[in-house]
Amino acid sequence: MWDKEFWNITWRRPYGNYNRHHQAIWESVLPYVKGKVLDLGCGPAMLYKDKDIDLTGIDWSESAIEQAKLNNPKGKFMVGDVTNTLLPSGEYDIILLLGVLDYFDDWTPVLEEARRLVKPKGKIIATLLDSFNGHSWKHYEHLTGSWHVYEEGV
Repeated sequence: MWDKEFWNITWRRPYGNYNRHHQAIWESVLPYVKGKVLDLGCGPAMLYKDKDIDLTGIDWSESAIEQAKLNNPKGKFMVGDVTNTLLPSGEYDIILLLGVLDYFDDWTPVLEEARRLVKPKGKIIATLLDSFNGHSWKHYEHLTGSWHVYEEGV
């Protein structure tokens, strides 16, 4: 069900307006969004509509990337695998995983890729849609509710 074609069909439909949920996420992550930002699993990038940030977004859905380019024309968006982006190591100040971990039984490949991509002293910010679902956050600090900020090198 959560395959590439599912997401292509999902993002081809009108996604809807920027809503209260998007605003709450944006307000929560905004204090950390500085420098070069990478969103792994960016979807249609509604969160970044009309925002001026140095943004790169990766999603495996071609439809999502088409929408992302419309929602944030200044951003750099590409179809790709969040577990193997082929991007250079240590290039990003902030890595965002907003609601993407829920779709992986094993978070390890996604988190390893995020750690590879983040600069020393950079931040990895993740949100969960369906709580912890049996996953463990051991080895991570600053846990607050369903928001988590992991500072690489701290």
